[in-house]
Amino acid sequence: MLRNIFVKNLALIDEIELQLEEGLTVLTGETGAGKSVLLGAISVGLGLKTPGDMLRDNGEDSYIVLCFNPVSEAVAKRLENWDIKSDNGTVIILRKIHDKRSSFKINGINVTSSQVKELAPFLLDLHAQRDNLLLLKDEEQLKLVDSFCDFGFYEVLEKTKIKYNEYKDIRKQLKESDIDEEEKNRELELICHEVNEIKSLAPKPGEYEELEKKFEISQNSMKIKEALSNALGCLTYDQANIAGLLTEASLAVSKVRDYDERLKNAVEALSNADSIVSDVINELNDYSSQIEGDGEDFSFISERLDVYNRLRHKYNTDTNGLLKLLDEKEKKVQQLEDNEAYVAALKEKYSKVRHELSDLYNVLHEKRVASAAYLAGKIKDAAKDLNFNTVEFEIDVQKGKTPSEIGLDRVCFMFSSNPGEKVKPLKDVASGGELSRMMLAIKTVTAGIASIGTLIFDEIDTGISGRTAQKVGEKMALLADNRQIICITHLPQIAAMADKHFLISKSADTGRSVTDIKELSDEESVCELSRMLGGSEITDSVMANAEEMKGLAREYKQNNRT
Repeated sequence: MLRNIFVKNLALIDEIELQLEEGLTVLTGETGAGKSVLLGAISVGLGLKTPGDMLRDNGEDSYIVLCFNPVSEAVAKRLENWDIKSDNGTVIILRKIHDKRSSFKINGINVTSSQVKELAPFLLDLHAQRDNLLLLKDEEQLKLVDSFCDFGFYEVLEKTKIKYNEYKDIRKQLKESDIDEEEKNRELELICHEVNEIKSLAPKPGEYEELEKKFEISQNSMKIKEALSNALGCLTYDQANIAGLLTEASLAVSKVRDYDERLKNAVEALSNADSIVSDVINELNDYSSQIEGDGEDFSFISERLDVYNRLRHKYNTDTNGLLKLLDEKEKKVQQLEDNEAYVAALKEKYSKVRHELSDLYNVLHEKRVASAAYLAGKIKDAAKDLNFNTVEFEIDVQKGKTPSEIGLDRVCFMFSSNPGEKVKPLKDVASGGELSRMMLAIKTVTAGIASIGTLIFDEIDTGISGRTAQKVGEKMALLADNRQIICITHLPQIAAMADKHFLISKSADTGRSVTDIKELSDEESVCELSRMLGGSEITDSVMANAEEMKGLAREYKQNNRT
Protein backbone atom coordinates (compact mmCIF):
# COMPACT_ATOMS: atom_id res chain seq x y z
CA MET A 1 0.00 0.00 0.00
CA LEU A 2 1.30 3.46 -0.93
CA ARG A 3 1.61 5.42 2.33
CA ASN A 4 3.54 8.52 1.37
CA ILE A 5 4.50 10.49 -1.75
CA PHE A 6 7.15 13.21 -1.68
CA VAL A 7 8.06 15.16 -4.82
CA LYS A 8 10.50 18.06 -5.05
CA ASN A 9 11.56 20.26 -7.96
CA LEU A 10 9.79 18.37 -10.74
CA ALA A 11 7.79 20.04 -13.55
CA LEU A 12 5.42 22.54 -11.87
CA ILE A 13 5.93 20.98 -8.44
CA ASP A 14 8.25 22.85 -6.05
CA GLU A 15 7.64 20.52 -3.12
CA ILE A 16 4.60 18.48 -2.12
CA GLU A 17 3.99 15.60 0.25
CA LEU A 18 0.91 13.38 0.52
CA GLN A 19 0.04 11.10 3.40
CA LEU A 20 -2.23 8.32 2.11
CA GLU A 21 -4.40 5.71 3.79
CA GLU A 22 -6.62 2.76 2.90
CA GLY A 23 -9.85 3.24 1.02
CA LEU A 24 -10.66 5.54 -1.88
CA THR A 25 -8.45 8.60 -2.37
CA VAL A 26 -9.65 11.11 -4.95
CA LEU A 27 -7.65 13.92 -6.57
CA THR A 28 -9.58 16.72 -8.27
CA GLY A 29 -8.79 20.13 -9.71
CA GLU A 30 -9.08 22.32 -12.74
CA THR A 31 -7.79 21.07 -16.09
CA GLY A 32 -4.07 21.80 -16.33
CA ALA A 33 -3.57 22.14 -12.58
CA GLY A 34 -1.06 19.28 -12.55
CA LYS A 35 -3.04 16.21 -11.52
CA SER A 36 -1.42 14.01 -14.13
CA VAL A 37 2.01 15.44 -13.23
CA LEU A 38 1.67 13.86 -9.81
CA LEU A 39 0.89 10.44 -11.29
CA GLY A 40 3.71 10.97 -13.76
CA ALA A 41 6.02 11.54 -10.80
CA ILE A 42 4.91 8.19 -9.33
CA SER A 43 5.69 6.45 -12.62
CA VAL A 44 9.10 8.14 -12.79
CA GLY A 45 9.77 7.16 -9.18
CA LEU A 46 9.11 3.55 -10.17
CA GLY A 47 11.75 3.58 -12.87
CA LEU A 48 10.11 4.91 -16.02
CA LYS A 49 12.04 7.35 -18.18
CA THR A 50 11.64 10.97 -17.10
CA PRO A 51 9.83 12.99 -19.81
CA GLY A 52 11.84 15.99 -20.93
CA ASP A 53 9.06 18.43 -20.05
CA MET A 54 9.15 17.29 -16.41
CA LEU A 55 12.80 18.28 -15.92
CA ARG A 56 13.69 21.77 -14.79
CA ASP A 57 16.62 23.78 -16.04
CA ASN A 58 17.35 25.62 -12.77
CA GLY A 59 20.25 23.32 -11.91
CA GLU A 60 18.59 21.98 -8.75
CA ASP A 61 18.26 18.25 -8.08
CA SER A 62 14.83 16.63 -8.35
CA TYR A 63 13.61 14.09 -5.80
CA ILE A 64 10.80 11.53 -5.74
CA VAL A 65 10.24 9.42 -2.63
CA LEU A 66 7.59 6.67 -2.47
CA CYS A 67 6.89 4.80 0.75
CA PHE A 68 4.98 1.48 0.73
CA ASN A 69 3.70 -0.48 3.73
CA PRO A 70 2.86 -3.30 3.96
CA VAL A 71 4.21 -5.04 0.86
CA SER A 72 3.47 -8.44 -0.67
CA GLU A 73 5.52 -11.60 -0.33
CA ALA A 74 6.71 -11.17 -3.92
CA VAL A 75 8.27 -7.80 -3.00
CA ALA A 76 9.80 -9.11 0.23
CA LYS A 77 11.33 -12.07 -1.64
CA ARG A 78 13.04 -9.83 -4.19
CA LEU A 79 14.40 -7.53 -1.50
CA GLU A 80 15.80 -10.53 0.32
CA ASN A 81 17.51 -11.73 -2.87
CA TRP A 82 19.07 -8.27 -3.23
CA ASP A 83 20.21 -8.23 0.45
CA ILE A 84 17.96 -5.25 1.21
CA LYS A 85 16.35 -5.14 4.65
CA SER A 86 12.69 -4.18 4.98
CA ASP A 87 11.87 -3.10 8.51
CA ASN A 88 8.26 -3.84 9.42
CA GLY A 89 7.41 -4.52 5.78
CA THR A 90 8.28 -0.96 4.69
CA VAL A 91 9.79 -0.17 1.28
CA ILE A 92 11.07 3.34 0.55
CA ILE A 93 12.09 4.09 -3.03
CA LEU A 94 14.13 7.25 -3.67
CA ARG A 95 14.91 8.58 -7.11
CA LYS A 96 17.27 11.51 -7.43
CA ILE A 97 17.63 13.28 -10.78
CA HIS A 98 20.73 15.38 -11.30
CA ASP A 99 21.52 16.98 -14.66
CA LYS A 100 19.28 14.44 -16.47
CA ARG A 101 21.05 11.54 -14.75
CA SER A 102 19.28 9.42 -12.17
CA SER A 103 20.17 7.37 -9.14
CA PHE A 104 17.91 5.01 -7.20
CA LYS A 105 17.85 3.76 -3.63
CA ILE A 106 15.61 1.20 -1.93
CA ASN A 107 15.67 1.46 1.85
CA GLY A 108 18.91 3.41 1.60
CA ILE A 109 20.69 0.85 -0.62
CA ASN A 110 21.82 1.86 -4.12
CA VAL A 111 19.97 -0.10 -6.82
CA THR A 112 19.55 0.02 -10.60
CA SER A 113 16.53 1.30 -12.51
CA SER A 114 16.00 -2.29 -13.73
CA GLN A 115 15.58 -3.49 -10.15
CA VAL A 116 13.04 -0.75 -9.42
CA LYS A 117 11.15 -1.59 -12.62
CA GLU A 118 11.12 -5.26 -11.62
CA LEU A 119 9.61 -4.37 -8.25
CA ALA A 120 7.03 -1.86 -9.55
CA PRO A 121 4.33 -4.28 -10.85
CA PHE A 122 4.14 -5.87 -7.40
CA LEU A 123 3.69 -2.51 -5.63
CA LEU A 124 0.91 -0.84 -7.59
CA ASP A 125 -1.13 -0.94 -10.78
CA LEU A 126 -1.42 2.43 -12.52
CA HIS A 127 -4.16 2.69 -15.14
CA ALA A 128 -4.13 5.74 -17.44
CA GLN A 129 -6.63 6.70 -20.14
CA ARG A 130 -4.49 5.24 -22.91
CA ASP A 131 -4.54 1.85 -21.18
CA ASN A 132 -8.13 1.37 -22.35
CA LEU A 133 -6.62 0.75 -25.77
CA LEU A 134 -4.72 -2.24 -24.37
CA LEU A 135 -8.08 -3.85 -23.77
CA LEU A 136 -8.55 -3.93 -27.56
CA LYS A 137 -5.30 -5.77 -28.32
CA ASP A 138 -5.64 -9.51 -28.95
CA GLU A 139 -2.39 -10.35 -27.15
CA GLU A 140 -3.50 -8.48 -24.01
CA GLN A 141 -6.84 -10.28 -24.01
CA LEU A 142 -4.99 -13.60 -24.30
CA LYS A 143 -2.72 -12.69 -21.37
CA LEU A 144 -5.78 -11.89 -19.25
CA VAL A 145 -7.38 -15.25 -20.05
CA ASP A 146 -4.09 -17.03 -19.28
CA SER A 147 -3.83 -15.31 -15.89
CA PHE A 148 -7.09 -17.02 -14.82
CA CYS A 149 -6.11 -20.53 -15.94
CA ASP A 150 -5.50 -23.24 -13.36
CA PHE A 151 -2.10 -23.84 -11.76
CA GLY A 152 -1.16 -26.59 -14.22
CA PHE A 153 -1.49 -24.21 -17.16
CA TYR A 154 1.93 -22.57 -16.85
CA GLU A 155 3.67 -25.92 -16.56
CA VAL A 156 2.06 -26.98 -19.85
CA LEU A 157 2.93 -23.58 -21.37
CA GLU A 158 6.60 -24.04 -20.45
CA LYS A 159 6.65 -27.50 -22.04
CA THR A 160 5.01 -26.02 -25.12
CA LYS A 161 7.73 -23.37 -25.47
CA ILE A 162 10.46 -26.02 -25.28
CA LYS A 163 8.69 -28.32 -27.75
CA TYR A 164 7.98 -25.45 -30.15
CA ASN A 165 11.67 -24.48 -30.24
CA GLU A 166 12.53 -28.11 -30.99
CA TYR A 167 9.89 -28.15 -33.75
CA LYS A 168 11.26 -24.91 -35.23
CA ASP A 169 14.83 -26.21 -35.15
CA ILE A 170 13.92 -29.44 -36.99
CA ARG A 171 11.92 -27.49 -39.57
CA LYS A 172 14.97 -25.30 -40.19
CA GLN A 173 17.19 -28.39 -40.61
CA LEU A 174 14.73 -29.87 -43.11
CA LYS A 175 14.74 -26.68 -45.13
CA GLU A 176 18.53 -26.57 -45.17
CA SER A 177 18.76 -30.21 -46.25
CA ASP A 178 16.45 -29.66 -49.25
CA ILE A 179 19.22 -29.26 -51.86
CA ASP A 180 19.90 -30.80 -55.29
CA GLU A 181 22.83 -33.10 -56.06
CA GLU A 182 25.01 -30.40 -57.61
CA GLU A 183 24.56 -28.04 -54.66
CA LYS A 184 25.17 -30.91 -52.24
CA ASN A 185 28.48 -31.79 -53.91
CA ARG A 186 29.62 -28.14 -53.84
CA GLU A 187 28.81 -27.84 -50.15
CA LEU A 188 30.45 -31.20 -49.40
CA GLU A 189 33.64 -30.14 -51.22
CA LEU A 190 33.81 -26.87 -49.27
CA ILE A 191 33.20 -28.48 -45.88
CA CYS A 192 35.73 -31.27 -46.55
CA HIS A 193 38.32 -28.59 -47.37
CA GLU A 194 37.54 -26.81 -44.07
CA VAL A 195 37.73 -30.10 -42.12
CA ASN A 196 41.14 -30.92 -43.61
CA GLU A 197 42.31 -27.36 -42.94
CA ILE A 198 41.47 -27.58 -39.23
CA LYS A 199 42.70 -31.19 -38.97
CA SER A 200 46.07 -30.25 -40.47
CA LEU A 201 46.56 -27.83 -37.59
CA ALA A 202 45.37 -30.43 -35.02
CA PRO A 203 44.55 -27.78 -32.41
CA LYS A 204 44.89 -28.66 -28.74
CA PRO A 205 43.27 -26.91 -25.76
CA GLY A 206 45.70 -24.42 -24.20
CA GLU A 207 48.35 -24.85 -26.92
CA TYR A 208 47.81 -21.42 -28.49
CA GLU A 209 48.44 -19.60 -25.21
CA GLU A 210 51.52 -21.75 -24.54
CA LEU A 211 52.92 -20.99 -28.02
CA GLU A 212 52.37 -17.27 -27.44
CA LYS A 213 54.44 -17.43 -24.26
CA LYS A 214 57.24 -19.33 -25.98
CA PHE A 215 57.15 -16.90 -28.92
CA GLU A 216 57.53 -13.93 -26.58
CA ILE A 217 60.49 -15.59 -24.84
CA SER A 218 62.15 -16.43 -28.16
CA GLN A 219 61.68 -12.87 -29.42
CA ASN A 220 63.41 -11.52 -26.31
CA SER A 221 66.01 -14.26 -25.96
CA MET A 222 68.96 -11.89 -26.51
CA LYS A 223 67.78 -9.59 -23.72
CA ILE A 224 67.23 -12.57 -21.44
CA LYS A 225 70.70 -14.04 -22.21
CA GLU A 226 72.36 -10.69 -21.55
CA ALA A 227 70.53 -10.28 -18.25
CA LEU A 228 71.40 -13.82 -17.13
CA SER A 229 75.04 -13.35 -18.13
CA ASN A 230 75.25 -10.18 -16.05
CA ALA A 231 73.60 -11.88 -13.08
CA LEU A 232 75.93 -14.89 -13.23
CA GLY A 233 78.89 -12.56 -13.61
CA CYS A 234 77.94 -10.79 -10.41
CA LEU A 235 77.54 -14.08 -8.57
CA THR A 236 80.92 -15.45 -9.80
CA TYR A 237 82.91 -12.19 -10.02
CA ASP A 238 86.63 -12.51 -10.87
CA GLN A 239 86.50 -16.30 -10.69
CA ALA A 240 85.44 -16.04 -7.04
CA ASN A 241 82.22 -17.93 -6.62
CA ILE A 242 80.07 -16.08 -4.08
CA ALA A 243 78.67 -19.39 -2.87
CA GLY A 244 82.18 -20.61 -2.16
CA LEU A 245 83.04 -17.42 -0.29
CA LEU A 246 79.88 -17.80 1.80
CA THR A 247 80.93 -21.36 2.61
CA GLU A 248 84.34 -20.18 3.76
CA ALA A 249 82.76 -17.44 5.85
CA SER A 250 80.40 -19.94 7.43
CA LEU A 251 83.30 -22.28 8.32
CA ALA A 252 85.30 -19.40 9.80
CA VAL A 253 82.52 -18.27 12.10
CA SER A 254 81.67 -21.89 13.00
CA LYS A 255 85.13 -22.31 14.56
CA VAL A 256 84.41 -19.62 17.15
CA ARG A 257 80.67 -19.97 17.72
CA ASP A 258 81.25 -22.18 20.76
CA TYR A 259 82.74 -19.15 22.54
CA ASP A 260 79.54 -17.09 22.19
CA GLU A 261 76.02 -18.44 21.52
CA ARG A 262 75.10 -15.22 19.73
CA LEU A 263 77.27 -16.33 16.78
CA LYS A 264 75.05 -19.38 16.14
CA ASN A 265 72.47 -17.21 14.31
CA ALA A 266 75.20 -15.77 12.10
CA VAL A 267 76.46 -19.27 11.18
CA GLU A 268 72.93 -20.41 10.36
CA ALA A 269 72.26 -17.31 8.23
CA LEU A 270 75.52 -17.75 6.29
CA SER A 271 74.72 -21.41 5.68
CA ASN A 272 71.25 -20.52 4.36
CA ALA A 273 72.67 -17.77 2.16
CA ASP A 274 75.22 -20.22 0.77
CA SER A 275 72.45 -22.71 -0.10
CA ILE A 276 70.22 -20.03 -1.70
CA VAL A 277 73.01 -18.55 -3.83
CA SER A 278 74.11 -22.00 -4.99
CA ASP A 279 70.55 -22.83 -6.04
CA VAL A 280 70.21 -19.52 -7.90
CA ILE A 281 73.49 -20.05 -9.78
CA ASN A 282 72.45 -23.59 -10.80
CA GLU A 283 68.98 -22.44 -11.85
CA LEU A 284 70.31 -19.57 -13.98
CA ASN A 285 72.86 -21.87 -15.63
CA ASP A 286 70.14 -24.44 -16.42
CA TYR A 287 67.84 -21.73 -17.84
CA SER A 288 70.70 -20.35 -19.99
CA SER A 289 71.35 -23.80 -21.45
CA GLN A 290 67.63 -24.30 -22.08
CA ILE A 291 67.10 -20.97 -23.84
CA GLU A 292 70.00 -21.75 -26.16
CA GLY A 293 68.14 -24.89 -27.23
CA ASP A 294 64.73 -23.13 -27.52
CA GLY A 295 66.11 -20.82 -30.19
CA GLU A 296 66.04 -23.68 -32.67
CA ASP A 297 62.20 -23.98 -32.21
CA PHE A 298 61.48 -20.31 -32.99
CA SER A 299 60.70 -20.99 -36.64
CA PHE A 300 58.33 -23.85 -35.76
CA ILE A 301 56.54 -21.77 -33.08
CA SER A 302 56.16 -18.78 -35.41
CA GLU A 303 54.74 -20.85 -38.27
CA ARG A 304 52.29 -22.69 -36.02
CA LEU A 305 51.07 -19.44 -34.47
CA ASP A 306 50.53 -18.04 -37.97
CA VAL A 307 48.29 -20.99 -38.85
CA TYR A 308 46.42 -20.66 -35.56
CA ASN A 309 45.85 -16.93 -36.06
CA ARG A 310 44.69 -17.40 -39.65
CA LEU A 311 42.10 -20.03 -38.73
CA ARG A 312 40.96 -18.21 -35.59
CA HIS A 313 40.42 -15.09 -37.68
CA LYS A 314 38.78 -16.96 -40.56
CA TYR A 315 36.26 -18.75 -38.35
CA ASN A 316 36.03 -15.95 -35.76
CA THR A 317 36.58 -18.24 -32.78
CA ASP A 318 39.20 -19.46 -30.30
CA THR A 319 40.93 -22.83 -30.05
CA ASN A 320 38.02 -24.52 -28.28
CA GLY A 321 35.73 -23.07 -30.92
CA LEU A 322 37.89 -24.61 -33.68
CA LEU A 323 37.60 -28.02 -32.01
CA LYS A 324 33.82 -27.64 -31.71
CA LEU A 325 33.60 -26.43 -35.31
CA LEU A 326 35.61 -29.43 -36.49
CA ASP A 327 33.20 -31.78 -34.77
CA GLU A 328 30.18 -30.00 -36.29
CA LYS A 329 31.68 -30.02 -39.80
CA GLU A 330 32.60 -33.70 -39.60
CA LYS A 331 28.99 -34.45 -38.67
CA LYS A 332 27.83 -32.27 -41.57
CA VAL A 333 30.08 -34.22 -43.94
CA GLN A 334 28.58 -37.47 -42.69
CA GLN A 335 25.10 -36.04 -43.15
CA LEU A 336 25.75 -34.85 -46.71
CA GLU A 337 27.34 -38.12 -47.71
CA ASP A 338 24.15 -39.90 -46.61
CA ASN A 339 21.66 -37.05 -47.10
CA GLU A 340 18.76 -39.31 -48.02
CA ALA A 341 18.88 -41.25 -44.75
CA TYR A 342 19.46 -38.02 -42.82
CA VAL A 343 16.36 -36.36 -44.31
CA ALA A 344 14.26 -39.48 -43.70
CA ALA A 345 15.27 -39.49 -40.02
CA LEU A 346 14.55 -35.76 -39.75
CA LYS A 347 11.08 -36.17 -41.27
CA GLU A 348 10.28 -38.95 -38.83
CA LYS A 349 11.43 -36.82 -35.91
CA TYR A 350 9.54 -33.80 -37.28
CA SER A 351 6.31 -35.78 -37.48
CA LYS A 352 6.72 -37.01 -33.90
CA VAL A 353 7.49 -33.55 -32.49
CA ARG A 354 4.63 -31.94 -34.41
CA HIS A 355 2.23 -34.52 -33.00
CA GLU A 356 3.53 -33.89 -29.46
CA LEU A 357 3.21 -30.14 -29.99
CA SER A 358 -0.35 -30.56 -31.24
CA ASP A 359 -1.24 -32.47 -28.07
CA LEU A 360 0.16 -29.65 -25.94
CA TYR A 361 -1.76 -27.08 -28.00
CA ASN A 362 -4.97 -29.01 -27.35
CA VAL A 363 -4.35 -29.00 -23.59
CA LEU A 364 -3.67 -25.23 -23.64
CA HIS A 365 -6.83 -24.67 -25.67
CA GLU A 366 -9.02 -26.63 -23.26
CA LYS A 367 -7.63 -24.77 -20.27
CA ARG A 368 -8.11 -21.40 -21.98
CA VAL A 369 -11.69 -22.21 -22.96
CA ALA A 370 -12.47 -23.07 -19.33
CA SER A 371 -10.71 -19.93 -18.08
CA ALA A 372 -12.49 -17.75 -20.67
CA ALA A 373 -15.92 -18.98 -19.64
CA TYR A 374 -15.18 -18.32 -15.95
CA LEU A 375 -13.59 -14.92 -16.57
CA ALA A 376 -16.35 -13.77 -18.93
CA GLY A 377 -18.97 -14.55 -16.30
CA LYS A 378 -17.07 -12.59 -13.64
CA ILE A 379 -16.56 -9.58 -15.91
CA LYS A 380 -20.19 -9.61 -17.01
CA ASP A 381 -21.36 -9.62 -13.38
CA ALA A 382 -19.01 -6.75 -12.54
CA ALA A 383 -20.17 -4.79 -15.60
CA LYS A 384 -23.83 -5.07 -14.60
CA ASP A 385 -23.11 -2.83 -11.63
CA LEU A 386 -21.79 -0.08 -13.92
CA ASN A 387 -25.13 1.11 -15.33
CA PHE A 388 -25.36 -1.02 -18.42
CA ASN A 389 -29.10 -1.48 -19.05
CA THR A 390 -28.21 -4.79 -20.59
CA VAL A 391 -24.77 -6.21 -21.17
CA GLU A 392 -23.59 -9.36 -22.85
CA PHE A 393 -19.95 -10.32 -22.61
CA GLU A 394 -18.23 -13.42 -23.91
CA ILE A 395 -14.64 -14.43 -24.53
CA ASP A 396 -14.20 -16.31 -27.78
CA VAL A 397 -11.21 -18.68 -27.94
CA GLN A 398 -10.47 -20.04 -31.39
CA LYS A 399 -7.56 -22.06 -32.75
CA GLY A 400 -5.53 -20.26 -35.37
CA LYS A 401 -3.32 -21.84 -38.01
CA THR A 402 0.06 -20.34 -37.18
CA PRO A 403 2.00 -22.29 -34.54
CA SER A 404 3.80 -20.31 -31.85
CA GLU A 405 5.51 -20.93 -28.54
CA ILE A 406 2.31 -20.00 -26.67
CA GLY A 407 -0.07 -22.12 -28.74
CA LEU A 408 -2.48 -21.63 -31.61
CA ASP A 409 -5.21 -19.81 -29.71
CA ARG A 410 -6.62 -16.42 -30.68
CA VAL A 411 -8.78 -14.66 -28.09
CA CYS A 412 -11.43 -12.05 -28.78
CA PHE A 413 -13.56 -10.18 -26.23
CA MET A 414 -17.16 -10.11 -27.52
CA PHE A 415 -19.54 -7.42 -26.30
CA SER A 416 -23.05 -6.06 -26.70
CA SER A 417 -24.84 -3.39 -24.67
CA ASN A 418 -28.00 -3.25 -26.78
CA PRO A 419 -30.91 -5.67 -26.24
CA GLY A 420 -31.36 -8.07 -29.13
CA GLU A 421 -27.93 -7.30 -30.61
CA LYS A 422 -25.53 -10.19 -31.06
CA VAL A 423 -22.18 -9.91 -29.38
CA LYS A 424 -19.44 -8.50 -31.59
CA PRO A 425 -15.75 -7.80 -31.03
CA LEU A 426 -15.39 -5.24 -28.23
CA LYS A 427 -12.94 -3.18 -30.29
CA ASP A 428 -15.52 -2.75 -33.05
CA VAL A 429 -18.62 -1.75 -31.09
CA ALA A 430 -17.72 -0.25 -27.69
CA SER A 431 -17.78 3.51 -27.17
CA GLY A 432 -15.16 5.37 -25.08
CA GLY A 433 -17.40 5.36 -22.02
CA GLU A 434 -18.19 1.67 -22.43
CA LEU A 435 -14.49 0.88 -22.71
CA SER A 436 -13.83 2.79 -19.49
CA ARG A 437 -16.49 0.83 -17.66
CA MET A 438 -15.41 -2.51 -19.05
CA MET A 439 -11.82 -1.78 -17.98
CA LEU A 440 -13.06 -0.97 -14.48
CA ALA A 441 -15.06 -4.20 -14.46
CA ILE A 442 -11.92 -6.11 -15.44
CA LYS A 443 -9.85 -4.35 -12.77
CA THR A 444 -12.53 -5.23 -10.22
CA VAL A 445 -12.24 -8.90 -11.15
CA THR A 446 -8.43 -9.03 -11.39
CA ALA A 447 -8.02 -7.21 -8.07
CA GLY A 448 -9.51 -10.30 -6.44
CA ILE A 449 -6.56 -12.48 -7.48
CA ALA A 450 -3.68 -9.99 -7.58
CA SER A 451 -1.53 -9.30 -4.55
CA ILE A 452 -1.12 -5.62 -5.47
CA GLY A 453 -2.25 -3.36 -2.65
CA THR A 454 -2.72 -0.14 -4.66
CA LEU A 455 -4.70 0.61 -7.82
CA ILE A 456 -4.38 4.05 -9.43
CA PHE A 457 -6.87 5.31 -12.03
CA ASP A 458 -6.11 8.38 -14.11
CA GLU A 459 -9.48 9.63 -15.41
CA ILE A 460 -10.89 6.17 -16.08
CA ASP A 461 -14.27 7.94 -16.10
CA THR A 462 -13.72 9.38 -19.61
CA GLY A 463 -16.91 9.39 -21.66
CA ILE A 464 -19.37 8.80 -18.80
CA SER A 465 -21.67 11.05 -16.80
CA GLY A 466 -24.90 11.18 -14.81
CA ARG A 467 -26.23 7.92 -13.39
CA THR A 468 -23.41 5.96 -15.03
CA ALA A 469 -20.84 8.10 -13.21
CA GLN A 470 -22.70 7.42 -9.98
CA LYS A 471 -22.47 3.68 -10.56
CA VAL A 472 -18.77 3.89 -11.38
CA GLY A 473 -18.19 5.82 -8.15
CA GLU A 474 -20.07 3.21 -6.16
CA LYS A 475 -18.05 0.43 -7.78
CA MET A 476 -14.79 2.16 -6.90
CA ALA A 477 -15.94 2.61 -3.32
CA LEU A 478 -16.66 -1.12 -3.05
CA LEU A 479 -13.35 -1.97 -4.70
CA ALA A 480 -11.62 0.21 -2.09
CA ASP A 481 -13.13 -1.91 0.67
CA ASN A 482 -10.15 -4.29 0.51
CA ARG A 483 -7.76 -2.31 -1.68
CA GLN A 484 -6.23 1.14 -1.75
CA ILE A 485 -7.70 3.06 -4.70
CA ILE A 486 -6.30 6.39 -5.90
CA CYS A 487 -8.33 8.12 -8.56
CA ILE A 488 -8.01 11.33 -10.60
CA THR A 489 -11.44 12.43 -11.73
CA HIS A 490 -13.46 15.33 -13.09
CA LEU A 491 -16.77 13.79 -12.00
CA PRO A 492 -18.42 14.90 -8.73
CA GLN A 493 -20.28 11.58 -8.47
CA ILE A 494 -16.95 9.78 -8.07
CA ALA A 495 -15.31 12.50 -5.95
CA ALA A 496 -18.21 12.34 -3.49
CA MET A 497 -17.28 8.73 -2.68
CA ALA A 498 -13.78 9.70 -1.49
CA ASP A 499 -12.50 8.63 1.91
CA LYS A 500 -9.70 11.16 1.36
CA HIS A 501 -10.11 14.10 -0.99
CA PHE A 502 -7.15 16.15 -2.29
CA LEU A 503 -7.44 19.33 -4.34
CA ILE A 504 -4.68 20.02 -6.84
CA SER A 505 -4.36 23.65 -7.88
CA LYS A 506 -2.00 25.88 -9.83
CA SER A 507 -0.92 29.36 -8.81
CA ALA A 508 1.48 32.02 -10.09
CA ASP A 509 2.02 34.15 -6.98
CA THR A 510 5.78 34.23 -7.51
CA GLY A 511 5.51 35.00 -11.21
CA ARG A 512 5.94 31.32 -12.07
CA SER A 513 3.25 28.63 -12.27
CA VAL A 514 3.43 26.21 -9.36
CA THR A 515 1.31 23.13 -8.60
CA ASP A 516 0.14 22.67 -5.04
CA ILE A 517 -1.93 20.03 -3.29
CA LYS A 518 -4.18 20.24 -0.26
CA GLU A 519 -6.14 17.65 1.70
CA LEU A 520 -9.76 18.78 2.02
CA SER A 521 -11.95 18.60 5.08
CA ASP A 522 -15.55 17.40 4.65
CA GLU A 523 -16.71 20.99 4.37
CA GLU A 524 -14.01 21.87 1.85
CA SER A 525 -14.79 18.71 -0.09
CA VAL A 526 -18.42 19.83 -0.42
CA CYS A 527 -17.20 23.19 -1.78
CA GLU A 528 -15.05 21.41 -4.35
CA LEU A 529 -18.01 19.21 -5.35
CA SER A 530 -20.03 22.42 -5.80
CA ARG A 531 -17.37 23.77 -8.14
CA MET A 532 -17.41 20.53 -10.13
CA LEU A 533 -21.21 20.64 -10.32
CA GLY A 534 -21.80 24.32 -10.96
CA GLY A 535 -18.70 25.65 -12.66
CA SER A 536 -17.78 29.29 -12.06
CA GLU A 537 -21.04 30.26 -10.29
CA ILE A 538 -21.87 28.33 -7.15
CA THR A 539 -25.44 28.96 -6.06
CA ASP A 540 -27.18 27.83 -2.88
CA SER A 541 -28.97 25.10 -4.81
CA VAL A 542 -25.66 23.82 -6.22
CA MET A 543 -24.19 23.84 -2.70
CA ALA A 544 -27.21 21.96 -1.38
CA ASN A 545 -26.86 19.45 -4.20
CA ALA A 546 -23.21 18.91 -3.32
CA GLU A 547 -24.04 18.40 0.38
CA GLU A 548 -26.75 15.92 -0.54
CA MET A 549 -24.38 14.07 -2.89
CA LYS A 550 -21.77 13.81 -0.15
CA GLY A 551 -24.33 12.60 2.37
CA LEU A 552 -25.72 9.95 0.02
CA ALA A 553 -22.19 8.73 -0.73
CA ARG A 554 -21.44 8.44 2.97
CA GLU A 555 -24.68 6.51 3.52
CA TYR A 556 -23.94 4.19 0.57
CA LYS A 557 -20.49 3.30 1.91
CA GLN A 558 -21.84 2.64 5.39
CA ASN A 559 -24.53 0.31 4.05
CA ASN A 560 -22.52 -1.55 1.42
CA ARG A 561 -18.96 -1.84 2.66
CA THR A 562 -18.11 -4.84 4.79
